[in-house]
Amino acid sequence: MAIQTVHDEFTTNAGIGSAIARHARTYDIDIAPICSALDLDLELLQNLTARISLDRLCRLLETCAVLSNDEAFGLKCAEVFTPGASGSFGYGILASPTVRHYVQFMGDHTPHLSHTSHCGLDFTDTEAVVSWTFSPLIVNRDQYVDMVTAIHIRNLRRMVGEDIAIAAIHLERPKPRNVAVFRERLTRKVNFGARMNGLSIPTMLLDRLNPRGDENLFKLMDQQCRALHMDGMTDGEFMSRVRRYLRLRIAEPALSLEDIAAYFRLSERTFQRRLAELGATLNELRDEERRSLSLKLLKESDLSISAICYRLGYSAPSAFTRSVHRWFGMSPRHLRNAGGGCGPEGADE
Repeated sequence: MAIQTVHDEFTTNAGIGSAIARHARTYDIDIAPICSALDLDLELLQNLTARISLDRLCRLLETCAVLSNDEAFGLKCAEVFTPGASGSFGYGILASPTVRHYVQFMGDHTPHLSHTSHCGLDFTDTEAVVSWTFSPLIVNRDQYVDMVTAIHIRNLRRMVGEDIAIAAIHLERPKPRNVAVFRERLTRKVNFGARMNGLSIPTMLLDRLNPRGDENLFKLMDQQCRALHMDGMTDGEFMSRVRRYLRLRIAEPALSLEDIAAYFRLSERTFQRRLAELGATLNELRDEERRSLSLKLLKESDLSISAICYRLGYSAPSAFTRSVHRWFGMSPRHLRNAGGGCGPEGADE
């Protein structure tokens, strides 16, 4: 049995990783020992309904990318991914009557497919934009994002053909050495080093019909996904659940009291009263979570300070630097280089 860590509270649908073993074999890579080292149950990757640690799955993909010496390993996994392997989410996507339904379904249910820290959907006069990112604790997620994005583009290509070329993609990952393979398998409009992952679909494509669309199945899968949204989120004490909510959404520049209260099915006044009874405020809890995550990322990851800043929801590195100095009495760079101390406040476990 895997030893659970704080990283493992962020999960994803197991079936989303169903193509990894098959694709790895094309490089003569056996993922069984890798899964064993990661305490990841290989058999679960073929399960449509099980959930697994997002962090462990991401590390599996990153390891495969290193062993194959192919920075597009995750991207290419999409070519052998079986449509629908991600369960209710996958079948709902496939049954979407139109591209508009597809985008709406993606925006509504991506946070459950893989626990995201932010997932937004915006419609403008010219486009629909789905944007998403993950908890800062999921440090190495480039291959995973590549794979999932490529799966979506593959699905949309079946609906709109080569017109998918006018869609735009924004990826948090650094620019790869071979950009051509990304433009070939995604779209020509791929941008790297973005603040957040995003998929932009021009309005002219939104009402295209899906040849394989099934309105009844789509509605059923939508209902199933909505019923699953609170799965695994109702146990534990109120405070720990609030902290988990904040960790999941720490990348958002601002958190709405209205949204978090609605998430817990409480009025804003009742939510604030319950926190007050526990001697806390929403801003204090968020500050504590940022403090803990900043220390972990500065000490345990090789992410740049600016990358950590944006992953924690700061608008600029200068604002992050001020917070770190307030918490630890030193700059982020000095904290990262410090041996075991963390300034006057001491170490944060």
